[in-house]
Amino acid sequence: MSLRSVLTLQNSLKIQSSRFSTLSLFTSDAISRNSTFQTPTWLEAFLWAAPKKKTSHSKKRMRMSNKGLQQKENITKCPACGSNKMMHHLCPNCYSDIKKKAKSQMA
Repeated sequence: MSLRSVLTLQNSLKIQSSRFSTLSLFTSDAISRNSTFQTPTWLEAFLWAAPKKKTSHSKKRMRMSNKGLQQKENITKCPACGSNKMMHHLCPNCYSDIKKKAKSQMA
């Protein structure tokens, strides 16, 4: 649906008022002046999808309360050097020693 068709649709809608007979939303003059601009069809969904009110700071913080750091349960001691490492991973200290030895042998 293009912008022109949306504007003509809105022009055809009327607001019923108890005090006044009918009030039109847009005039035909405004449509004829702005008829040169046309939005791409893929962009229309994004233009209509906008929040009515700003999300408050407290609501954002309440939603983020679950996203804290969680304690790791899979930490063990390295059998070679005794430093802490994650299970099923290489020990960072042992890996750096192996890397240094490999560099010295290559040079």
